[in-house]
Amino acid sequence: MRKTSDINVVETRVLPSPNELLTERPKTEAQADFVMHAREDIHRIIFTDDKRFLLVIGPCSIHDVEAGRDYARRLATLAARWRIACWS
Repeated sequence: MRKTSDINVVETRVLPSPNELLTERPKTEAQADFVMHAREDIHRIIFTDDKRFLLVIGPCSIHDVEAGRDYARRLATLAARWRIACWS
């Protein structure tokens, strides 16, 4: 029988746990503030009369780090453009 699963998988590696990542690269105060404010904004948009539009986008996974960084740069540019367009 021919293999039909994981035919494009080149390598598998065990991922570090969240605790291991935080030990290796602790989050900054600015990052923690960003996450806290983003969660508060999302909560308000979903559960209150906040009329802003919430759009959640992104890849489900990243297999190529440079492609992921390119995607993030392009997304940041679009987000900035829409932020300016929507609030001007």
